[in-house]
Amino acid sequence: MSRRFFKHGELPLVLLALVAQRPRHGYEIMSELSRLFGPRYRASPGSVYPAIEALQLEELIDGQAIEGRTVYTVTSPGRQALQDRAELLAALELRLDVRLDSEDTFDAALTRFKARLAPLNGRVDPLDAEPILERAALELEQLEESRNRKQRRRNER
Repeated sequence: MSRRFFKHGELPLVLLALVAQRPRHGYEIMSELSRLFGPRYRASPGSVYPAIEALQLEELIDGQAIEGRTVYTVTSPGRQALQDRAELLAALELRLDVRLDSEDTFDAALTRFKARLAPLNGRVDPLDAEPILERAALELEQLEESRNRKQRRRNER
């Protein structure tokens, strides 16, 4: 029995994330899928283009003919869909060992962190985990304090 690389609904989510990074035409999308997932996954027009069409029907991406190729861009509802599915995307990134989220924000990092810890829910005692998480929070606060000190020193010069 062959195992599917993407679970149900994941390929459209990956395509949406790729188009959100920057506008792309179909061949670029296929090439990026190969770059990210090859040789574990071989992108085929028979799976990619129907998923692109579905994203267009849902108005999550828009296609514009440019120089004989259809270039796809993410729409506002598409960006919202990515936000709404951020945890699913983060879990997919962890499972497949790729980075698809184009945003380098603290919220994106927290979403990836939460996705990494989610499988431990119910398997780790929260009372044991809490001091570890508290130490991590303190270290992050120290990072911010250190950044502020450096900024103040630069401003004093």
